[in-house]
Order: sequence, then C-alpha cells, then structure tokens
Amino acid sequence: MDFKLTEEQLEIKKAVREFCEKEFKPELAAELDEKEEFPMELYKKAASLGFVGLSFPEEYGGQGYGYLEACLVIEEMCRADSSLGLAAMIGTFGSELILRHGTEEQKENYIPKVVRGEYISAAAFTEPARGSDLTKLDTIAVKYGGEWWINGTKTFITNAPIADFIIVLCQTDTKVRPTYR
Repeated sequence: MDFKLTEEQLEIKKAVREFCEKEFKPELAAELDEKEEFPMELYKKAASLGFVGLSFPEEYGGQGYGYLEACLVIEEMCRADSSLGLAAMIGTFGSELILRHGTEEQKENYIPKVVRGEYISAAAFTEPARGSDLTKLDTIAVKYGGEWWINGTKTFITNAPIADFIIVLCQTDTKVRPTYR
C-alpha cells in the first residue's frame, strides 16, 4: 500500500500553506482572542478558495474530495496557527449530518451557503446529565401538526453564538433504546 500523498494532495497542501502565510498573522489571533471574536473574514476567504467545502459534494458547491484532503487542509492551517486553523475550519460543524440525513430541500438550502462561507453551522449534542453519550439523549422532539417541538437542555454547543443554524440531536421515540449498548 502506498502512503505517499498524490500530486493533487501536495498541491492542496501548498495552496493552503500559501494562504496561511498571507492571511494568518500572529497579531490577528491575539486580537481575536482578546475580543473573543470569530475570524469571519478569514473563514470567508478560506471558503472562497474552496478550503471550507473540500469534502462536501460538488453538487452542493463543495470540492468533492475526501476526508483525507480535508484533514490536510486542517493540518496545514493548524501548523501555521492552531487557533486560527481550527476556527477557519469549524464553521461547517454539524453540516455533515444534513448531508447524511437531511432532505434534499435541506441540503440545497444549507450546504451551499456553508460551503461558500455565508453560513456557520453548529451542532448541539452534549447534555448536562448525559455528556456526549448519543445513545442516552434526554432531549426529546415531538411532532405537533407539521412542526417539531423540542424539549431538553444542551451544553457546550460549538459555534452556538455565531451560528446561522444549529443541528440539535433529540430522541423522537422515548420508548426505543439502542440495542448496541
């Protein structure tokens, strides 16, 4: 098995490294940390170059690469500055769930906007009493008419203060318990 990166993967790394050399300034990280701000402009620039949507399907505006290429982008960005690198790439957090489980309408509405850097997504998984054990969710969702009503508490929601939408994991049938526990 060959573990060498392909020429295309090496080009991705090079492009990201050049981007970071130009955009990742030490004073920027310190300034954003002091102000407790998200690097929105940096995120939008990374998105405009295709780095944000690298592993998202082309039909939704992504680049259609795999997770390895996405990891190469994160690795290069974090090599330059770990806080800026993580911040520049975490804006898609939770969007993968829409790709896997969302309706076509949801995919068309949210994914292209995330990939273009217009939207930031968040994911609410963790609960105060259960931690991140997704097999024991206390938060429930019940359908009334045509709407879902959510009742429960989430904590440690990555991107919550800046998100345009939040994916909330809920139990929809309280009688069902996973058999794989």
